[in-house]
Amino acid sequence: MASLLKLLYIAARAARDLYWAVRRPHLYGVRAVVIDPRGAVLLVRHRAGPHAWVLPGGGVETGESPSLAATREIYEEAGVTIAANALVPHGVFSGAHAVHPCQVSVLVARLADPITPQPHASSIEVATARFVHPHDFASLDDTIEPGCARRIAEVIDQRPIAHTW
Repeated sequence: MASLLKLLYIAARAARDLYWAVRRPHLYGVRAVVIDPRGAVLLVRHRAGPHAWVLPGGGVETGESPSLAATREIYEEAGVTIAANALVPHGVFSGAHAVHPCQVSVLVARLADPITPQPHASSIEVATARFVHPHDFASLDDTIEPGCARRIAEVIDQRPIAHTW
């Protein structure tokens, strides 16, 4: 089943990229840095791609605010419910997609209580989700997308913000 879902995800990404190549949209997205009480960060592992581990996030739908898009994406990808007013803006970044112009709003939520992510088993996009402490990032089975790693460092280590992805 996991192999089939991986193939479906690869096909869906290829179709999306082809559609974007024809339409050439300006993309708007969100990523969320969700931190649990121990200081661990919520990461989702995609079934395929150059960097499997990413912050939960995705596209902002027409008429949707970044905070509502982030709460929707966190739930869709990790099965975690967070109130939109619990998210604090971190910054808006350009250059997250190699070919298409895009802007990504990054929001931060600090949880008071621990939660266990419950991604949907039939998701073609997400294989797993979990909270990982930054000290344990090197032990992950694949890499974290570099832009996501920079956003995490900016939030956790209070590093200066770089405005490109």
